[in-house]
Amino acid sequence: MIYLRINSKTTFLSLKMEDFYVHIRYRNKTIKFKISDPNYEMEQLMNSLKNAADKTGKRFFNLPEMIDFTPTEYYFGRMDETTGQCIILQPRVGKRQMRMSDYAIQNGETLDVVPDPVAG
Repeated sequence: MIYLRINSKTTFLSLKMEDFYVHIRYRNKTIKFKISDPNYEMEQLMNSLKNAADKTGKRFFNLPEMIDFTPTEYYFGRMDETTGQCIILQPRVGKRQMRMSDYAIQNGETLDVVPDPVAG
C-alpha cells in the first residue's frame, strides 16, 4: 500500500507487484525461486541460494566450498543464445554491487549456477 499526500488529503494507492520468479539451475536440477525485490544484489541472491532449504531443512542445492581440495566460489550465469556459451553475471564490477536489474533479468528467466575454482 502506498500513501500519497495531495493537497492535504491522503490518497491510498494500492499497487500489486507482479510475482517475480527466476528459475535457478545447477547440474541437473532446476528450482523456481520467488524474488521479493527485482533490484536484489547478485551477491545477496547467491548467499540466499546457498542457505535456501525446503520445509524439512534439506538444502535445495549442494554447493560445497571446496571441490577437489580447491576453494570454490559460485556465480550466476545465463546462456548466450547466439554463441551457446554461459556468460557469468559478476556480482560486483569494481566497487559497485551489481543488481538483478543491471543485468535486465526478466521474470521467468533461467539462471545457471556456475562454480569457479579460486586460484591459490
